Amino acid sequence: MSTPPADEAAAFEEESSALPRLSARGWVLVSLGLAALIGITAWVAVQMQSQPVRWKDVGFTVTSPTEVTATYEVYLYTDAGATCTVRALNDRFTEVGVAAVHVDRADGAEQRLTTPVVTTEEATTATVQGCVADG
Repeated sequence: MSTPPADEAAAFEEESSALPRLSARGWVLVSLGLAALIGITAWVAVQMQSQPVRWKDVGFTVTSPTEVTATYEVYLYTDAGATCTVRALNDRFTEVGVAAVHVDRADGAEQRLTTPVVTTEEATTATVQGCVADG
């Protein structure tokens, strides 16, 4: 066997590189893509921070075939209260009960609430559908 000449081996290594080198145009496109991704992430973060009210489901309990209780936390970021809608779903994800609850800001900026929901048939879950700031 013979060994290939040094020039031929060097040319082969350059061609078979696992990571191709980017041209100047490629670097510009990658940089613009990363800048756009960072900008979109920052915009989403600012939008989430500017919400006047947020909520988080904690759990639920089926107390009877006609009632379920939902436990959730509400975070108020303004001086206004909020109205939260809690809904109960059955095993086919059909809404079988709904309750609207007023959350008063005077009770604190962070509150854990437990709300009973009367249902038309046995529910298998209860969640907060949403909260809207008053005013």
